[in-house]
Amino acid sequence: MSMSVVGVEWFPVVIMHRGSFTVQGARGVCVCVCVCVCVCVCACMAFTLSEIMAARRQQSQAQASAQAQRGSRTAVEVDEYSTNPTQAFTFYNINQGRFQPPHVHMVDPMPHDTPKPPGYTRFVCISDTHSRTDAIQMPYGDVFIHAGDFTELGLPSEVKKFNDWLGGCRGGSWFRRQRWQPWYYGWGFNLPRGQALLDKWNQIPDATDILVTHCPPLGFLDWVPKKMQRVGCMELLNTVQRRVQPKFHVFGHIHEGYGMMTDGTTTFINASACTVNFQPMNAPIVFDLPNPRTT
Repeated sequence: MSMSVVGVEWFPVVIMHRGSFTVQGARGVCVCVCVCVCVCVCACMAFTLSEIMAARRQQSQAQASAQAQRGSRTAVEVDEYSTNPTQAFTFYNINQGRFQPPHVHMVDPMPHDTPKPPGYTRFVCISDTHSRTDAIQMPYGDVFIHAGDFTELGLPSEVKKFNDWLGGCRGGSWFRRQRWQPWYYGWGFNLPRGQALLDKWNQIPDATDILVTHCPPLGFLDWVPKKMQRVGCMELLNTVQRRVQPKFHVFGHIHEGYGMMTDGTTTFINASACTVNFQPMNAPIVFDLPNPRTT
């Protein structure tokens, strides 16, 4: 059994993979990140060369298995309602019940003081801190995921401040500056809805357990009440549900959408720390996954 994660791991062997990156650890965790994301490894461990080679073999086997399963998963194409996410949500909800209970529902976040079971890894998720980290209380965790927007204006001083804040975490950190999202108020890393974004999502490996993007998929924690609009990405939703099917999808971007949902296969986490008024009042979200078994 192997675990792959679009986003995180606790052993820093980084391999570039078509514009995203893969992290392979000694316990077989494969990680691909498609956003400006910080992954902070909070465990100090030593590994032998044989363990590293064994982990790489596990990664190769997992990728081969994913390729074999690709044919059973639906290929993703540009959706006919791609350019109008609110209309897309309405159409698929009425005609297919795609976003309705019982399979789609909200999930209560796990309390930070919940004991971590033996043989598990704890992930701590946060996003959209916007240089307002002073008041944020970070809980214990093995792996820290930041899903983007850690500055307000992108100034070097803000980057330094964020880096200093990260210094309070044990271990190392990585940054991946590829935070693609549907066009949104002229902000950075915008792409047109449709094929341009789908080309980015197509770079996500099939064998992914934790996917990290900055923007949400359509219909999951993407509602903007002030505009009465859905702003999630249709192609990202189809990529997640029809092809990748990760255990967890972590994102941010829409501050009003903070929280957790599930569709029965994937747990969606909007980890935005700031509210719509840019107040850092939302707590980090944590979850546990069992460590992959080694052979």
